[in-house]
Amino acid sequence: MGAVNCAIPLSLMDVQERGAAAPPLPPKVQAVQRRLMLRDSLRFLTLTLVALALGGVTTLLFRSFEAHREELSIRWAESGQQALAQGNSADAVRALRTSLEFRPDVRANQLALARALAANGHADEAENYFLNLWQAQPGDGNINLELARLKRQQQKPIDAIEYYRAAIFGTWPGDAPARRRDTRLELATYLIERGQDKAALAELLIAAGNNPDAKSQIRIGDALAAAGDPKDAAAAYRNAVEDKTLEATAQAKLGELCYAAGDYPCAAEGLNRALRKTAWTAEQKQRMETMQQNAERLQALAMSHDLPSQLRADHLMQGARIATARITSCMAKSDAVNATLNSLQQQWDALNTAKNRAALRHDDDLQDQYRSLVFASETAAVSVCGAATGDDALLLYLSGHPEMRMGDQQ
Repeated sequence: MGAVNCAIPLSLMDVQERGAAAPPLPPKVQAVQRRLMLRDSLRFLTLTLVALALGGVTTLLFRSFEAHREELSIRWAESGQQALAQGNSADAVRALRTSLEFRPDVRANQLALARALAANGHADEAENYFLNLWQAQPGDGNINLELARLKRQQQKPIDAIEYYRAAIFGTWPGDAPARRRDTRLELATYLIERGQDKAALAELLIAAGNNPDAKSQIRIGDALAAAGDPKDAAAAYRNAVEDKTLEATAQAKLGELCYAAGDYPCAAEGLNRALRKTAWTAEQKQRMETMQQNAERLQALAMSHDLPSQLRADHLMQGARIATARITSCMAKSDAVNATLNSLQQQWDALNTAKNRAALRHDDDLQDQYRSLVFASETAAVSVCGAATGDDALLLYLSGHPEMRMGDQQ
């Protein structure tokens, strides 16, 4: 028997796997492959680094460009704001337009440009800017105030008042109560200008009731006086007196207000205190001293019904002596007989009798007759003898300024 073949036959799968296995590459080919892979990696890395560098440079250039635009925008905006503050609205418009070309989205610069346009007479363009800003923030107090001023400039009072009220109740940055109060005072001033004193007084009394500072109290007092409310104006000035830095100003304003209103004790006291408190200019001091001296003398000449009857009678007798002396002097200086002065002299002869002088302190009607004749005499004498001086001038002043008292508290 022949030898038996013990080899195990290969399966078909083993044959396929062995046939599929690639023979190893020669060393030279492997080296070439490695060089190509390294070269491609270096190229990719180089390109990546170049791209990153270009991106960085671009970012730097962009940021530099934006920073430069920002700087130019700020510089032109500051120039525009300065020009606007100096009242040079034309330059302000040009500078602010340039600023907005670099940064068109800066709201503060848009608002400043609108103000500059309004100040430069470009009301329609200013209104467009304001309205665009208003549409974005209709409750903004500052925008509503600017629109109120623009409507005021355009002679549109209804719209102006509406925007003023919107500003008062709008939102404000910073010290909102103070800004609202200032806006209310501005509205009141506008109402006074338009002859709407009652509406103005309502606004002023609200402002006065909100515990304003001394500076605002003085402004409120000025507005109340302009609106024909001297009593409340005096109260505002008295409140401002509590601030030592503004005490002299408040006392001076109170004294002048009292003088104009015919409250001469209040006038004399206020002016006297004001003159002791600060250094005034020579012109101010002279005017205030003259007014203070007149107020002191007017207290001795006053003929108000508020005075006690005895005191009023004494003042009337003093006025009668001054007036009759003026008539006598004028008649002596006149070349021809003046019918008016002669008639007044006869009226004095008939009125100023011993009987009437004795009854004067108890008879209100008789007191009024004396008072009327004193004023008539001083008024008539001016046409013959010229301007009055001294006590005659003060009596003439009293004839056109009703006396009143606004309270004694200081």
